[in-house]
Amino acid sequence: MVLGVDIGTTSVAGVAVGSDGQVLASTTLAHYADLPTNGNGVDEQEPAKLLAAVESVKADLLTKLSLGDCPHSPRASIPQIPHSSFSFLHSNSIGWTGQMHGVVAVDEQMDPISPFVTWRDARRSGGVVMAQWGQSLARGQSPFKRGRSPFKCLPVCGLPQIGKCQKIEIDPSFLESWHLERGTVPAKWLPDVVEGSMLGDNQAGVYAAQQLVPGCAVVNLGTSGQLSLVVEGDCPQQSDPRIERRWFPGGRTLLCRASLVGGQAWAALQRETKLAWADLNEVALSKGDSPLERRAHACVREIVDDLVAGFDLRGVKGIVGVGNALVRNPALRDAVEERFDLPCILPQISEMAAYGAALYKMNAKR
Repeated sequence: MVLGVDIGTTSVAGVAVGSDGQVLASTTLAHYADLPTNGNGVDEQEPAKLLAAVESVKADLLTKLSLGDCPHSPRASIPQIPHSSFSFLHSNSIGWTGQMHGVVAVDEQMDPISPFVTWRDARRSGGVVMAQWGQSLARGQSPFKRGRSPFKCLPVCGLPQIGKCQKIEIDPSFLESWHLERGTVPAKWLPDVVEGSMLGDNQAGVYAAQQLVPGCAVVNLGTSGQLSLVVEGDCPQQSDPRIERRWFPGGRTLLCRASLVGGQAWAALQRETKLAWADLNEVALSKGDSPLERRAHACVREIVDDLVAGFDLRGVKGIVGVGNALVRNPALRDAVEERFDLPCILPQISEMAAYGAALYKMNAKR
């Protein structure tokens, strides 16, 4: 059995996955780690609260497993196991993922000596935060707690590895996400890059989807939208500047198109029309030609068209759909299926990133 833990922007999610890939238990807890800010683009979180939330998630998962409290299997199929029997669930049996593009500094005792600077921080572009740290140290003005110099810098997903005895390692997906410019941070600050240690949240969710539907594209429609597709090599034929190339396990490339349209466009139409969500869905599903029906049809179509703009969809073998907007709006699902000419599969697993992290760790151990 392997645990998958996803340290998100507002919550920590965890799943326990059996050797057959089935989810045995899952849980999600808010971490309330946001620190007060004075503006200026600063967005930081308290590492200790993130770590505490991780420990709570692990404890909750083990409690559910020991009690046989499993939503995905009959209670009788999970034996009553005391907590002590789960001692094997050390870091080598946990797959990690989480919010990317952030960083926290630790000292030689592996204690955090800076806040966690999140992906939302407006100072992060081009390694600016770490460049500022380096400049402060060069001037003899340490920006860290009690003036200590950083031993290593970690992404948030590395925080649980601050266990006094663990090597500090990150996955290529996290190193790539920092967009570090040469010389912005001393090389000795960077963790060792080891494939199989952890996985970025976008990669983890897609990795899970690929295990469920090989060769699929992943459509994520929540407040915004995201389309992700895995290709062999670096896929030079996908040259549209709106599509970002990201590292993916197995020498592959993850192509990702992030759209700002997404579910918020549908929510805006809902606010303007003052219709309930279900009623507006019915309008979008209708075959009529009234002004309201035309607007609803156009909104759905534009959301999907904007998401797939620039993609070469040849070779896509399936569609996995995630995100509240897609789950709650059958008209959007219909539009996705029409655009891809494939059925849109909604996975029954709610925490896809945590599940993908567990599967990735499980496969890396084999």
